[in-house]
Amino acid sequence: MHAETKDEMRDKILDAALKRFTHFGAAKTTMNEIADDLHCSKASLYYYFPDKKAMHFAVLEKIGEAYFQEMEKEAAATTSAAKALLNIIGIRKAFISKFSRLELFKVLQDSASMFHEGMKRAKLREIELHTDIIRKGVASGEFKVKHPEQTAEILVQALMGLRYSVPDCTLNDSDLDEEMFGAVIEQQKLLLEIFIKAMKA
Repeated sequence: MHAETKDEMRDKILDAALKRFTHFGAAKTTMNEIADDLHCSKASLYYYFPDKKAMHFAVLEKIGEAYFQEMEKEAAATTSAAKALLNIIGIRKAFISKFSRLELFKVLQDSASMFHEGMKRAKLREIELHTDIIRKGVASGEFKVKHPEQTAEILVQALMGLRYSVPDCTLNDSDLDEEMFGAVIEQQKLLLEIFIKAMKA
């Protein structure tokens, strides 16, 4: 019989947590419930994660990696840089809609260093992805941009900023509801179209 490795057990815990978080919400899920789903003790969970917050962050890292891989695949496969940028908006919409119960926007407000550093890394990776797409557009003659990295940074910052400026809510509010999220996505599309038009000029 196959003996599970430490990494395999950790992945099983994360899969169970993701299933619970996605269905019931991260805040409403307890460590006991995850342990029950896995038919193990709560102490077993604490062997891998010091607390639920650390587990929540590990779940977000796991799905975040899948999110970036999907965006990077799209960027590599699409010949038009403008189309790749627009398609990434669709990937973002599908991702946040699918994982809305993971309380992604609450994490953005969390002051814990692990969340802060994780979001910083994610932001830098998204800027790098957009920089690569813009450079690809410049190389093909689709875009006329002198500073791709600076342009990508401004674009990503502006797209992220719409999370807080479009909805009629404060930073203390919980996750976006479907209507508010739809409004953010529509504004992101409009903003991106402005950027694309400027980069082609």
